[in-house]
Amino acid sequence: MQGKAFMNKKIHITGLNMIYASDRLERSVTALEDINLSIATGEFICLLGPSGCGKTTLLNLIAGFLHPTSGSVLVDGVSVEGPGPERGVVFQEYGIFPWFTVAHNIAFGPRMRGASKKEQAEIVRHFVDLVHLKGFEDHYPGELSGGMKQRVSIARTLANGPDILLMDEPFGALDAMTRETMQEELLQIWQLDKRTCIFVTHSIAEAVYLADRIVILGAHPGRVKDIVEVKLERLRDRSSTEYFDLYRHVDATLRKEMAESREEHEEA
Repeated sequence: MQGKAFMNKKIHITGLNMIYASDRLERSVTALEDINLSIATGEFICLLGPSGCGKTTLLNLIAGFLHPTSGSVLVDGVSVEGPGPERGVVFQEYGIFPWFTVAHNIAFGPRMRGASKKEQAEIVRHFVDLVHLKGFEDHYPGELSGGMKQRVSIARTLANGPDILLMDEPFGALDAMTRETMQEELLQIWQLDKRTCIFVTHSIAEAVYLADRIVILGAHPGRVKDIVEVKLERLRDRSSTEYFDLYRHVDATLRKEMAESREEHEEA
């Protein structure tokens, strides 16, 4: 059912809780607690927090890979019950077929949807140009650098035409310089059609550089501790005073949350 209250929001999360049962530990573990979050069409959201705070769990709930213990995730006013083509996922581990060339990886989704060979070729050409891989169409993933593999992964996901791009620390395994280059290229791609993007990271610098809003999750269980609006114009100057002021604000928020979390566990 299409809810009128959610027409202006692409994603609407209400009262979301995720509890994992553990037979080995003979107890349950609360990964997420009372998450409430609305994301507008075309927004670039970064989920930021310490390891184990539930960032990936939240992303997987939006993707439909997991089902919440309670609460709801709505996309365009419709409850998420499983994975769907409107939600494309980019993983840290690249998620491409090693036995396929760059071109075949990008064409895989369109081919599964029944696109003609001509349509596939046009799609491959478009996305190869978009992610700057022209000349590498016939290369296999094993012949590519980490940054190039992630470009293929992004192109392959975009070739399926998703409205929402879900990214789970996609640049986490890359060296610092390649990571910054990939951040810049991702923003250039995003600004072409402003797909709604949710990007998981543990890097404050990455979140400040990329996001419209930074959703800071607290640790154990994951709760929304703060939402920071980033008003800096893109492309952002990583050396500007405004950039560092925002970095310090987010850093202070995270450090305060981690200190409070440690105190709670020591008292318990």
